[in-house]
Amino acid sequence: MDNACLLKDEYSLAKTWPLYLTLFVSSVISSYFLSSISWQSQIIPIWLPAGIALVGCYLWWWRFFPAVFLASYIFNFSVNPNFDAATLLSVTSLQNVMIASGAGLQAMVGSALLRYWLDNPLRQWHNKKTLYFIFIVGIFVNLISASIGVSALALFSPHYAVADLQLKFIFWWFADSLGVLLALPFILSLLNFRQVKTEQRKARWIILYSVSALFIIIILLTKFFITSSNIHANELITKEVKVIENGIYRQISSSIEQLSLLAEFLQQNPDVSRAQFHAFVYNLTRSSNTLKAMSWNPLIKQNDKLQHEKKLTQLYDKKTTIRGKPLAINDDIVYVKFISPEQSNRKAIGFNVYSNPSRKKTLDSTMVNYQPQATPIIQLVQSFNKEPAFLLFFPVFAQTMPTKNTADKKLIGFATGVFLAEKIIANAISASQQKLFHYQLYEQNKNKWFLSNATDSQIKSTDINQYFSYSFDVAGQTWYIHLFAKKSYLNQQQQQEFLQFYLLLLVIATTIVTSLLLMHNRQLQLNHQVEQRTESLQKAMQAANYANKEKSQFIANMSHKIITPMNSVIGFAQLARASSNMEEIKSYLQHIDVASDLLLHIVNNIIDISKIESEKLYLTDAAFDMHLVLTRIYSLFEGEASTKKLRWHLIDNIPADMTFLGDQTRIEQILINLCGNAMKFTHSGDVSMSAELLAVTDNKAHLSIKVKDTGIGITAEGIEQLFKPFTQADDATSRGFAGTGLALTIAKKLSQLMAGDISVASKVGTGTSFIFTCWLPLTSTKPKATVFSHHSWQPLVRQNEEIPQGSAGLTTQPASYPDEISVLKVLVAEDNRINQKLIKTILTKLGIDAVMVENGQLAIDYLQRESVDVILMDCQMPVLDGYQATKKIRAMPEYADLPIFALTADVDSRSKEKALSVGFTKHLAKPINIEQLTAYLLEVSKVVISKYNNFK
Repeated sequence: MDNACLLKDEYSLAKTWPLYLTLFVSSVISSYFLSSISWQSQIIPIWLPAGIALVGCYLWWWRFFPAVFLASYIFNFSVNPNFDAATLLSVTSLQNVMIASGAGLQAMVGSALLRYWLDNPLRQWHNKKTLYFIFIVGIFVNLISASIGVSALALFSPHYAVADLQLKFIFWWFADSLGVLLALPFILSLLNFRQVKTEQRKARWIILYSVSALFIIIILLTKFFITSSNIHANELITKEVKVIENGIYRQISSSIEQLSLLAEFLQQNPDVSRAQFHAFVYNLTRSSNTLKAMSWNPLIKQNDKLQHEKKLTQLYDKKTTIRGKPLAINDDIVYVKFISPEQSNRKAIGFNVYSNPSRKKTLDSTMVNYQPQATPIIQLVQSFNKEPAFLLFFPVFAQTMPTKNTADKKLIGFATGVFLAEKIIANAISASQQKLFHYQLYEQNKNKWFLSNATDSQIKSTDINQYFSYSFDVAGQTWYIHLFAKKSYLNQQQQQEFLQFYLLLLVIATTIVTSLLLMHNRQLQLNHQVEQRTESLQKAMQAANYANKEKSQFIANMSHKIITPMNSVIGFAQLARASSNMEEIKSYLQHIDVASDLLLHIVNNIIDISKIESEKLYLTDAAFDMHLVLTRIYSLFEGEASTKKLRWHLIDNIPADMTFLGDQTRIEQILINLCGNAMKFTHSGDVSMSAELLAVTDNKAHLSIKVKDTGIGITAEGIEQLFKPFTQADDATSRGFAGTGLALTIAKKLSQLMAGDISVASKVGTGTSFIFTCWLPLTSTKPKATVFSHHSWQPLVRQNEEIPQGSAGLTTQPASYPDEISVLKVLVAEDNRINQKLIKTILTKLGIDAVMVENGQLAIDYLQRESVDVILMDCQMPVLDGYQATKKIRAMPEYADLPIFALTADVDSRSKEKALSVGFTKHLAKPINIEQLTAYLLEVSKVVISKYNNFK
């Protein structure tokens, strides 16, 4: 609506009437120009007035409608060759009014779409709206004028055929579409050309040059195509004329050949019976539609008339006479003895053909040269309607010895055929050729045609393109055929070819104009982006400064968080080294243990958030018991709740028989973070954890676990910052409560990986509720039980210290304790010297004297010399890493079942899957969990001792 108001103010008629008048005159002039270059094809390839009308209505809205109507009305009246003042009140006037109204309505609809929806396509930088303009305004809206215009022709010009109207509708539509697609961008590019910026002016020059070139190319291609089509049409006419000529000759030759077969049959069978004659003629004519009848006409003397009449009476079982008085006293008689078909030609039996002057002349000619002769065109005796035909007489001679002398042959009669001239021509001229040509057939020295497919008025009309005349010899008779090529049929055929050509033109023009406008849009977008970026540069600088400040603050925060436990580790280590009091040293070591756990937690959080941000954190998919998870979390925080005198509740409403597939460790991590926060920020009151089953769909459970507290609460601003990395609710919270600000961010990301989320509801001073939701697949597989104890390390160390030196290894005496771990032969592949020393010390404490090598290749070399019970293999080593070394070891048959433990700093599920897939037995994450390592070694020792006892 704003665009329409701007146009109304900018293009008021009082200020822009010269432009209004220019567009009106341009519409009229372009109409005459384009109609003059149709090259007699009656098709105009491009109709620029449609585009001019659209521009005018876009600028002045309904005020330009009278100009569109008047321009169309003037043009359509002036091109009428019979124009005079009286036609203003005729049906033609109503037709032109309807056509002009359609042109105006089309312009109004298209301009309404531009004014109130799409806007000026040259000011548009949305590609989607440009495409809407091309296909809706540029193409589909133009159906309006074509539909109304063709409807007017159908109503007021009934001489148009339906097929012609359909083609006219399509060409009308194509021409208007090309006119709109070319004229509208061209004219709009000229408007306010000097007022636009230099960059926009350059872009408009490109449109002006391209559209002008496209217009010229379309005109030249159209001229070339029409010229080529006219040449092709002339060649087609010439070719078809020859085909018709040859076709008529073939039909005449075929007629003579058919009659010659009958003559040959009669010559061989002069006493043929009536039945034999009918059977032969039936076989001869059943596939021919040109033969009306065939007869056997014996040649006899007048003295033999009575004898032959008796034979006729005997043949037909009734008195039959030979009719037809001879024209001269000495004339012979040529009468019809047999004729087929007989039923419709009974009157002809016994007729003396020689009694007819014209037929006598034909028979005389046959008797002279012994060649088949045709009569002039006759009206058949047995026909009720006018049916032009001719008789063809073929001489039949008595069966004698072969001779070359014609005088030696004895003529005994004539095989006669009645041929239909119309059928012969119909067979010679195909249906498509009859659509192409009017024809008339004349006999020699006759001014009236005897066969035609057109009236004299049609022959004399302006529809005739070319005229041809040929003569034919029809067994002694000369026929003339006049062929008149029909211009209307040729135009229709050409228009079928033009349709494909103009469709191709429309596609090409649409593609080019679309590309131009999209390129123009891109230029506008770039200009707009430059302006936006220039305007937002200061904001970007401010944001960058803020980001640097946040980064510095994060580094300082992380430095503080890392340095704090690191300071404890270093400080207590120095104190332990300086002290000689064992109890004091144990106390220091306990502090170091706590600080190192905190440091590891911080590092793990940073690693987790980096993996989440880089989308490299993957979840496992194993069966687990959610009830055990909830119970463990409850037990984990039970002591802290008791210490802070908080009421700590667990409400488990998940059905007891449900088992889930998922990443148990990550779910526990989420719940520990949520419960830990609740415990941290709650000084009195209650903390509860409640689990609910929300729904089950497609064998997937939708779970909700709410952690609710009566703590300090969170402000609305704090909730917005809560899940951002490295932040807490506010600075006061960060100072009052320890934390990295990563736990909740990690928890939320993990919940989203489980197709769930974490939502928060809080009120300052009242408390907070965190709701963790997720979707987990259901399974009938039972979870695997934990196979090791978390308290095996220290008892085994103390036990090992009590064993006398030198008593380690397998003995013949029964073991004095249940898990003999010191009997194991352990090979360690680790390239880092400090890690070697750590692992060596741990194993020594367990009574194991391990062999240390620095890479996988050395481990393989050692195995080829000595046997071992288990290998601890670092995954990342020089020469040959742990993955490759394990593959090679597994390829050795004797070590297919050898326990190999992976030592790696990668702790995600993908790392575990990779280790197990290449052949590792267990996966141990660094820093090494001594309890877990001890449990794994105990498993191996049981197998080794069992094998030894079985061997004994």
